[in-house]
Amino acid sequence: MRKVINCECGEVVRANSDEELLAAVKTHLSRDHPELLEKLSREDILGMAEEEE
Repeated sequence: MRKVINCECGEVVRANSDEELLAAVKTHLSRDHPELLEKLSREDILGMAEEEE
């Protein structure tokens, strides 16, 4: 099942696995929210994810 994170900035990040989601979110953070990159843990990011049907 795909996972999705809806960022407050409007970006929607989707992936098929936790590892893909983490990589995609880190790419988004480094591009658009570099101040958050070191503040959010793996658990923080995965905790924001929702399953998409």
